[in-house]
Amino acid sequence: MNKRTVMLFKALGCSWRLKILEQLSKGTLCICELDDLFAIDKTTLSRHVKALVDAGLVKENRNGARKELSIADRRVLEIVELAKSITDVSSQESE
Repeated sequence: MNKRTVMLFKALGCSWRLKILEQLSKGTLCICELDDLFAIDKTTLSRHVKALVDAGLVKENRNGARKELSIADRRVLEIVELAKSITDVSSQESE
């Protein structure tokens, strides 16, 4: 397995990062807007965003003083939905 694939799954292995992706699935947001949505400090938010950018899941664009974030490849949302459906099925089977 190549390094980028490992980075992708590592980035998806954190609930905060999944929440960030969920918000970005609705459209481009400034990092300051994400900061208003989440009850975590700015340093932690920036670290999670960096992990998503480094994995190639999120794009950063500077617009003046604003750092705008967007989904780099919307197929990542399909991966997340597939994972949800797999875990929903497996949790039903274990009941």
